[in-house]
Amino acid sequence: MNRVLRPPGTPCLAPALIPVLILALMLLLSACSLTPPVSPTPPLAAATTADTLKSQLTFQPDDGEARTLIAFIRITPEQLRAVLVTPYGQRLTTLVRDTEGARFEAGDAPGESPLPIPPQWLASRLEWSLWPLEALRRSFAGSAWQVVDSTTARAITYRGELAARITPVPDREHPTTLTLDDRQGGYQLTIAPMQGDGDRDGDSNDEPQNDERENAEP
Repeated sequence: MNRVLRPPGTPCLAPALIPVLILALMLLLSACSLTPPVSPTPPLAAATTADTLKSQLTFQPDDGEARTLIAFIRITPEQLRAVLVTPYGQRLTTLVRDTEGARFEAGDAPGESPLPIPPQWLASRLEWSLWPLEALRRSFAGSAWQVVDSTTARAITYRGELAARITPVPDREHPTTLTLDDRQGGYQLTIAPMQGDGDRDGDSNDEPQNDERENAEP
């Protein structure tokens, strides 16, 4: 009878362990499949603006505490760049989305915890909120994604299931506070435009200690 020879020191897996390993592998593959898919990215040129958009972003997870940051957003034909600043004026991180994809660049806020969300998530949610409807429709064409504007909200669906609802309908010509209810990621993101020197929807707000406008430039 032929025997399988193992090199010295090679452990032998007991037959009882094989089902356990198979189950662990299946769970790992299942966890990977639960990662939220990323929607097609619309062209940057469709939302290019000469202005730096200053907004207050509030991240509210379904099962955690809310976090508020100030964002300086620049959109050019080459790049989306959002400098995220703490309420104390320190740059936590910078979101960059270009032809190479989305990524976070390190900030200079010691002791501040990083965002617990992937850069692709934040980039796509900003695109859903800032890009014109037709630009999103063209980029979603032929994919499992759809976007529909009603009189009160913008709905983003994936394979017929609601992924996110943005209220009210985004309008770049008349910016107002938007609430993005993300059913796919388990987050609520509030985007509140800040006017002038820190005014948000007419309310006064202290300007960050370190002006980050220059950092928002591409």
